[in-house]
Amino acid sequence: MIWNTLLSKRFLSAYLLVILMLVAAVVLQQKDILFPEIAGMVVGVLVFPVAHWIKKPVHLWLAPTIGAFIGTALNGLSLSAQPKILLGLVIIVILMHIFRVNFGPTIPATLLPIFLGLHDYVFATTTAIFTFVIMLAAFRMRNSEKLPDGPEKFRKKTDTVLITIILALWIGLAFATNLEVIVVPPVFALIFELFHTEGFKWKLIPARVGVLTITAILSVGVLHLLAGSIIWVGAINVLITLILCKLFKAPVPVAFGVSLMPLIFPAWGTWAFPVGVFVTTGVLMCICAAYRQFRSRQGAV
Repeated sequence: MIWNTLLSKRFLSAYLLVILMLVAAVVLQQKDILFPEIAGMVVGVLVFPVAHWIKKPVHLWLAPTIGAFIGTALNGLSLSAQPKILLGLVIIVILMHIFRVNFGPTIPATLLPIFLGLHDYVFATTTAIFTFVIMLAAFRMRNSEKLPDGPEKFRKKTDTVLITIILALWIGLAFATNLEVIVVPPVFALIFELFHTEGFKWKLIPARVGVLTITAILSVGVLHLLAGSIIWVGAINVLITLILCKLFKAPVPVAFGVSLMPLIFPAWGTWAFPVGVFVTTGVLMCICAAYRQFRSRQGAV
């Protein structure tokens, strides 16, 4: 089963795009090209298709591209990193609500350039290029995949406000305690979507926490074993993540973003990173499950 997926045309296409990003970063000597969530996006379109992503392919290109440009532009403000990140979070969530965007990776696309302090537009430009390719793949998938019928429910305003406040408080906690490892943008994207998912239950948490945490552990391990080799580290980590998703029977596209995070920021390349992923994922997923249970009980009354 795992071998069939590894040799499938869809996985190989997704894998090629990730390798292309890694090679471009090395050849052009521009580490800013690396956007871990590109791996999560392309896997979520081609390998583990996320129906509500594929239904609106243009959003897969425009939303993260606009987010990346907004995030980079905010670095021009004479503010410290924390208020800029919080401002970026609020702006992009408002825009996502106005334009009815259901694409969670828009959030890390906005926050990452602020967190990394990027002032040029290399990250934003290459994000636009790679997400354009992902958009084309989504159009093709939309025509070939049988997607769920019926109108798509858009998230409730109250839910959006609450999860935005929760994420803002989590970011504030990270800066207040100097624990940068609990700032995990791909996980934020997952949590934003899960908070609005009516069917998210407690029993779904262990497998997802397991995949993300073990992915983080092995990704850091590969980074230490192959220090200095961006291409090999990224290529191996993506393969490991696919195997973990299959073994745990938990297709979590954002795990592929987590697998590439150790490549771009020192704190994410330490052994504290898996702990940060475990705590961040575990706590925020439990909040999501508790909230969904509360809402379901409210609806039953």
